[in-house]
Amino acid sequence: MKKAIILLLGLTMGLGKMQAQTADCKVPMMLLVANSDKEVPASAQEMIESRMRQALTKNGIEGGAKFSNFTLVANVLSNGKEIIAGTRPVITVNAEMEVFVGNNFTGEKFSSFTLPISGAGNSEAKAYASAFQKVNGRNADLQNFLKETSQKINEYYETQLPSILALAQTYCTRNEYEEALCILSSVPPCCSKYDDVQNMLRTVWTNYVEYDCAVKVNKARTIWMANQTVEGANLAGVYLAAISPDADCMGDAKALEEQIRARIGDEWEFAKEMARSEVDLKKLEIEAIRAIGVAFGENQKAKTYNDHWIVR
Repeated sequence: MKKAIILLLGLTMGLGKMQAQTADCKVPMMLLVANSDKEVPASAQEMIESRMRQALTKNGIEGGAKFSNFTLVANVLSNGKEIIAGTRPVITVNAEMEVFVGNNFTGEKFSSFTLPISGAGNSEAKAYASAFQKVNGRNADLQNFLKETSQKINEYYETQLPSILALAQTYCTRNEYEEALCILSSVPPCCSKYDDVQNMLRTVWTNYVEYDCAVKVNKARTIWMANQTVEGANLAGVYLAAISPDADCMGDAKALEEQIRARIGDEWEFAKEMARSEVDLKKLEIEAIRAIGVAFGENQKAKTYNDHWIVR
C-alpha cells in the first residue's frame, strides 16, 4: 500500500520545476464539511462537499488534497424550515453556509465567508438540494472569496518560505526526516523560490536514506543474530530489501546478506527479492522523495499540526 502511494503521489516531484514556472498552478487545500447542525440531513452534507470541491477546482485550487498546510471548512447551519400545506405540501428551508480557511500548522484563520441559501421541495432533502444549487463555481461571491483566499495563501508561502525551510532543517537535525519532508511537501510549486524547496527536499532525502539504511541494517542484524534459521533470514530480508541501493551503508547490508546466504543457501527467499532490477529501485527512490512527506502528513499528521482553529 505504501509503495502504491509513493508511486502515485511521487510523480509530482518530477513535474515540480515545470509547474513552478506556470502562473496558474493550483494551491493544494484540504476540504472539511462540518456536521454541527443536526437539522441539516446527511445527504445534504454530502452534496455540499461535492459542490465545494467543484467550486475549488474551478477557481484554481486543488480541493482534493489529502494533506496540506491549509483546510477549507464548510459548515451549513439551518435557520428554520416552513411547511406550506396543500395537496402536495412544500417544504421551504433557510440556511447559511459558513466557509473559513485556516493554517493547520499555525492555527491561524486566514479568511471567512457566509453564504445565505434557501430552497423548496416536497421533502426536506429536496429542499436542501434546491438550496445548494447556489453553491457552485459560478457564484460570484464564492468566486471572489476563493480567489482572495488563494492570493493570501500564495503570499503566505512567498513571505514565510524561509521559516518553513528553517523548520524543516530543525526536524532534519533531530533525525525526524518524515516530518521535514511533510513540511516541505506542503509548499505548492507555484512558489517563486520553489527551487530552494526542491534543493532541500533532495538534501533531506539523502540524509533520510542514510539514516533509514543504518536503522534497517541494525534491525536486520539483530533479527539474524537472534534466529539464524530460514525464518530469521526471511524476516531480516524484509528490512534489507527495503534499503535504497544508493545508501552509503549498502556495503554493510550486502555484507550481512552474504553472511546469511552462506549459512542458509538457496532456501533464502530474499535472494528472489534481490532479483529486482536496480533501475526499478532507483525509480522508486526518486518518486518517493516528495510522496513520503505527503503520506506521513496524511496518515499521522506532523507534530506541528494544529487543527484547534477548526473548532468554532
